[in-house]
Amino acid sequence: MTESDLLNLYGTLSDSEVMEYIEEPYTLDKTKFFLKKAALTEKPLIYAAEDDNGNYIGYVIYHEYEQNINEIGWILDKSTWGKGYASKLTEKLIEKARLDGKNVIIECSPKQEVTKHIAVKYGFEYEGQKDGLDIYLLKLNRKIDDDIELIPYYRNDDESFPWYQDTDVCKQVDNIDHVYDIDTLHAMYDFLSSHGNCYYIKYQGRLVGDVSLRDNAELAIVVCKEYQNRHIGRRCILNMIELAREKGMTKVRANIYSFNTQSQRMFKSVGFVRTDDEWFEYRI
Repeated sequence: MTESDLLNLYGTLSDSEVMEYIEEPYTLDKTKFFLKKAALTEKPLIYAAEDDNGNYIGYVIYHEYEQNINEIGWILDKSTWGKGYASKLTEKLIEKARLDGKNVIIECSPKQEVTKHIAVKYGFEYEGQKDGLDIYLLKLNRKIDDDIELIPYYRNDDESFPWYQDTDVCKQVDNIDHVYDIDTLHAMYDFLSSHGNCYYIKYQGRLVGDVSLRDNAELAIVVCKEYQNRHIGRRCILNMIELAREKGMTKVRANIYSFNTQSQRMFKSVGFVRTDDEWFEYRI
């Protein structure tokens, strides 16, 4: 949004029918404050919504809700009701969250039957209530095959910390001769999940590692030692290549240490080529 959207936004938020299940209609001053704090920021909470002709129709909600969950929603100008825009916007927001590697949540008043209908229509599951609002969650896992599923990262130290208590794994990942402490683990995952897509690898019902695709097209994967040599990594890498294609990337690359011949063979087997001593690249 821009400052020029103020009057359109005010027209929406001052309408008592639009705001019936949300809060009291906004004054112009309250709308100015909302525009500044929610839209005109480095990381906006809301974005303008337009029709195919570029006409303002309302705004959408898209921002982090919890560590691996983004909230989505829409507030539409009354003149656009009944034209299918809410469903179309929901589809677009879900697709954006999928590309961002996030699950999505919708909050609404128990009286907002249209919103609840759309949530159920697109596969959201009712999670209960919070602060008087109904909560609907959609898990955007990436299913690879009957054995493997990728789950958007969330903090799960009980499962993930032991992987990085193996000196061989830490050597493969960071070329270090010591294991991670918990702060290092958190710093790594926080960086990966805020600079791209980070997933846990779920194999036959158990979390066995992680895989990430950064915004700079760098790809990395870790599979705990117990589950290595089962072609898990190969299948996950192929899925990350597909994700990169979905995101419009033209190539992906991986940094693999020269002593890690096992990983080098695996990446080469799916089409990566060496571009430097410890760098491999796949052109999409």
